[in-house]
Amino acid sequence: MATSYHLYLRKDKKRANGECPVYLRITQDRKSRYVTTGVFIHPKHWNDKKEIIRKSHRSSVSLNKILKDAVKRARTVQAELLNNGADSAKSIQQRLKSQQSGDYFELADELLEELKKQSKYYPLKRLKVVNKKIESFVGERSLPLKQITSDWLDDFESYLKIEYGNRANTISKDFEPLRKIIQRACKRHLIPHNPLTNFSGAKRKRSKSKTKLSINQIKAIENLELPKDSWLWHTRNAFLFSFYSAGIRFGDICCLKWSNVQNNRLTYKMNKNDKSFSVELNKYQKDILSDYTGSENEYIFPFLNSHKKYDDMNLRSSISSKNAIVNKNLDEIAKAVNKKVDEKKLKLPKIENLSFHVSRHSYAQYAVESGLDVYELMHTLRHSKLETTQKYLKSLNEELADKAMSKVF
Repeated sequence: MATSYHLYLRKDKKRANGECPVYLRITQDRKSRYVTTGVFIHPKHWNDKKEIIRKSHRSSVSLNKILKDAVKRARTVQAELLNNGADSAKSIQQRLKSQQSGDYFELADELLEELKKQSKYYPLKRLKVVNKKIESFVGERSLPLKQITSDWLDDFESYLKIEYGNRANTISKDFEPLRKIIQRACKRHLIPHNPLTNFSGAKRKRSKSKTKLSINQIKAIENLELPKDSWLWHTRNAFLFSFYSAGIRFGDICCLKWSNVQNNRLTYKMNKNDKSFSVELNKYQKDILSDYTGSENEYIFPFLNSHKKYDDMNLRSSISSKNAIVNKNLDEIAKAVNKKVDEKKLKLPKIENLSFHVSRHSYAQYAVESGLDVYELMHTLRHSKLETTQKYLKSLNEELADKAMSKVF
């Protein structure tokens, strides 16, 4: 007896967002079996008579192709089974289920476990955030990979802008783990093609220039009167120590211990790449360290608890939370400096968008102004590649960039 294939909308399986799944019904010898196509749409977009998605749906073309391919795949499976005389509706259903393209969250959970084992805190944190956003977008913790088309990606990007108020850079970061999962699905042949190939969205907007402070602005922060031993005071000291230490990153500043200061040198291992770095202490570093001499804390700056034993994940988490606090403190410090500038009518540009990483960019700016060439700058910034240092030069003004490059070539 002939086998019939029909597509229909399962309104009894409605999602929280009102969308219903489209199923393929396989009928043979009056016995029917059902297989999900992985497509979800609102009932108003379904044409039950023609068994297609109406043109009123913005992704009707791509989704109807998925439905057409589902029927085509079922017929191909039936032809294969027919050779062995086992082409029943049940056997066709079972073969199709074994070929199901999988679910996004299955691969996401797999990646989460890998990141946990590798103690990669920040990628793990980002993936968790993205998973929550996707779950909120689709209305449940289920997303067939075949449903992730370029149109779906467009819709998700719009959702992040409207519902979360995310800007281009945040959206670009959210798409990073999504890209990894899609690439993984492609390698395992769980989806026929990469939907990101024809997707032009989620591009990061790079600012023309990064915030950098002049040496006069650095001195204004240094001369600011702050209550000793307050969080603002510690934040200002750590920021200045970073600047005078060629832009040590906040994660490294947090982990600096008194054991890192030996024989008039500062020696430490960078968290970012585990590379060791050693430099002779200068006057400015010594002046800041003198404020902490005699401290019982093993850490130079009191951002971490010296009595707590951190594993890698807890350390990253603690540094991340402290970094947020420090950046808020720096915002307060910037406001205080700007107020002082206004009151005394000083000819000094206002400090805007101050964060801890600005100390690193400010150092690079001042270093080039002081005559360092690109190779010297590369070593003081602890870059492994010249290309990375050249990116820093691009953020400087053209005159300084030209000055640095002309000393090399």
